[in-house]
Amino acid sequence: MIAVALAQIRIHWARFLAIGLGIALAAGFVATTLIINSSLQNSLEDAVGRSFSQADLTVIPDKDVFVGGDEVAPLLGPLAETEGVRSASLSARTLTAGRGSAFSESSFALSPVPADAGLDAFDIVSGERPQSTTDLVLDTRTAKSLGVGIGDEIRFTVDSVPVETGEEDMPVYRGPSHNSVTFTVVGLAQMGEDPALPGANRALTTASGYQEYFAQQGDVIAIQIALDEGADAERVRSKLQSVIGSSQLDGSLEALTVGDAVEVKTDRLSGGNAVITALLLVFAGISVVVAILVVSNTFSVIVAGRRRELALLRCLGASRGQMYGSVVAEGLVVGLLGSILGVLAGVGVSHALMLAAVRYWPEEFPYDTLTVPVSALITGVAVGALLTILATIRPARSAIAVTPLEALQPFDVSFAPSTRNRPRQLIGIGCLVVGAVLVIVSLYAVSAAQAWIIGGALGGGLIVTGLVISSVRIIPPLVGWIGEVLISPWGMPGQLATLNTLRNPRRTATTATALVIGVTLVATILVGGMSTKATLGHGLDQRYPVDISVPLSGLVADDSLEEVREIPGVAHAVSAHRAEAVEDYKDSRPEIYVIDPETASTVLGDSAADLVTGRVVVPEDYPDSTVRIRGLNEMNVPVHKEGLSSLAFFTTPEVGNSIGVSATSTAVLVRLDEDVDVDEISRIQQSVAEALDVPSGEVGGSAVARGAYSDFIDVMLAGAVALLLVSVLIALIGVSNTVSLSVIERRRENALMRALGLSIAQLRALLALEAVLISSVAALLGIVLGSALGIVGTRLLTYEYSTDLIVDFSVPSFLGILAVAILAGILSALAPARRAARLSPVEGLKLDY
Repeated sequence: MIAVALAQIRIHWARFLAIGLGIALAAGFVATTLIINSSLQNSLEDAVGRSFSQADLTVIPDKDVFVGGDEVAPLLGPLAETEGVRSASLSARTLTAGRGSAFSESSFALSPVPADAGLDAFDIVSGERPQSTTDLVLDTRTAKSLGVGIGDEIRFTVDSVPVETGEEDMPVYRGPSHNSVTFTVVGLAQMGEDPALPGANRALTTASGYQEYFAQQGDVIAIQIALDEGADAERVRSKLQSVIGSSQLDGSLEALTVGDAVEVKTDRLSGGNAVITALLLVFAGISVVVAILVVSNTFSVIVAGRRRELALLRCLGASRGQMYGSVVAEGLVVGLLGSILGVLAGVGVSHALMLAAVRYWPEEFPYDTLTVPVSALITGVAVGALLTILATIRPARSAIAVTPLEALQPFDVSFAPSTRNRPRQLIGIGCLVVGAVLVIVSLYAVSAAQAWIIGGALGGGLIVTGLVISSVRIIPPLVGWIGEVLISPWGMPGQLATLNTLRNPRRTATTATALVIGVTLVATILVGGMSTKATLGHGLDQRYPVDISVPLSGLVADDSLEEVREIPGVAHAVSAHRAEAVEDYKDSRPEIYVIDPETASTVLGDSAADLVTGRVVVPEDYPDSTVRIRGLNEMNVPVHKEGLSSLAFFTTPEVGNSIGVSATSTAVLVRLDEDVDVDEISRIQQSVAEALDVPSGEVGGSAVARGAYSDFIDVMLAGAVALLLVSVLIALIGVSNTVSLSVIERRRENALMRALGLSIAQLRALLALEAVLISSVAALLGIVLGSALGIVGTRLLTYEYSTDLIVDFSVPSFLGILAVAILAGILSALAPARRAARLSPVEGLKLDY
């Protein structure tokens, strides 16, 4: 029977072509995901290894332990004095903001150079190593992107901290007026990428400069140890661990060999890669499920068309087991061939993605090591083969479901549900009912327990599962109704197209279901993501009705305030005084602004309550009748409960005078134009920081927060939709395959209609309308179901952040999805229509099918 299976594939290869393409896409997706994960992991390991390439031993912090550079400084001496150690150098990192004459404020990852030049993991290209406390060496890529050269100055923001100037000196407190230090660029070097902060601007300074200005903010990466020639590394490592054990950092640091340290660091940094791989595998799994539906439907049609041939083999002595094995063998061979081609294509796609990422997004994607593990190739082929075997089980069972005598009779394929399907239908309807009830209960109960978010997700999954199981009962009637309303008026081709989709309910349902799954997920992510973004923004405006706020430690100059007002996108900017809340409210310390009501009305959002003289405006659910605030004095002030502003409280100058608010505790409050785009917020934030001469990190407010998470959601949406398009493409291949096989099945019928007067144009229109009807109904159902699930997901995820649900429904996006479905339906019918048109009525009626 293997020979029979191979002969069938060879003779009817065109029927199996689309099956192989769907399998190739699914298997290639899986292989590409595993290849990308392996490449990211190896690239990360190479980057970590370069950081420790010159060391003999390393001392690194234990997992989840933060060790500051100032804490490690006292330990460097004892480690360096250990027998067998030539030198001990600190490897640390601080994220800080810097500003130069050639560029606006930018973030830097700043580190100290090793005390031992032999441990340098960078190459000086021009200039020299830093020597004095305020010398700076820039990475060549950073210098090029910022337009900075040797001799230029960069002013860095530093914390207000006490600085030990010497053992016998008193500490000097660096206050707000000394929170920036100017460094001079003395060299340029090739540093490579920081594996923990790919794309960050990198800079190096002396160990003393780092210790004085940045160690208090940063964290220790490692202590690199250089050994004396001939020293026993394991013996020295043991001694180093003893030194650590006798210090205050016992239990926080561990001495390791370089190889072990690289492995440990790589594992700690690879968490992000694991998340990416898990997400990709989820989308790959969705593609596999869709491919199973498409392959199963296509094989069912192929087997149904060969029922008489299979029955003849039964008459000639083939057993049920042999027939079953023959059909499964066909699927396995097609699956293996498709999987191999898909895996090979996955290797090529992975290589192309790596090259494109390195070329166009070098800062966001610095890894350039392509690794193709054998396990990824084997897994991709195995997934494709297993996918096909699972998809051919039902068609193989249908091949042996009738006796040879029954199958040799004139046969009109009928997929009408039988009594055997009643349990299946009951299960499907049960999933739909339970899922709907679970979603409704979750919407009401989520305010009491956050765990009901999982209940809502489970309910949505049950609804989709129920739709898949009960698709024969749901989709064909829907297709028939829409066909009667929209397709039948197109004359005889439209009426016949509607009837043809209803002749085979199971085939129509399975074909449409594959597309419904893909479109539902796309719609869920689009509506859910955009609605979540809009709802979070609305909730943030309610909780913090200030677009931009900048706390200051002095009076605001009129010129600076006027400069802020002239920034494009700024509607109003005013100065206010700040008081201090003594107690937390809802796990955070609210800002308290002292401002007169008339001025407040120009900068506060529409959701802000009106100010009341002599009172502090607090949210309506504030539990007490007074709030304790502090200026130069501390006192309880009566409250006015209105609105939802929980992150910022507002009061009038009368209260400020009562508590003696400090004249130097000020803030600038900014109201943006109503039509400011989210993409412009980052620019405005930088401009406000420059005008007020403060770090951009100190420029906050609801608009800044909204811009930050909006960008993140947009990136996630784009990535998710792009990945789901693979499953949609597989589903559309299924539509094309169904139409193609229906043409093969209905050759005599099409020939008879041609003989009765149906024109070639009408025949082509019939097939096109049939494909368009299935694909468009599936797309509509997916859009409706996905939109509903997206709205439910938004409510469940944002119930704590907003009292209102803001639904953001992108009409152009969904019209685009519907247009793609219609266009795909038309394109999928072109080749079958051409094949049907070439067959003359006389030749078609001669065929014995």
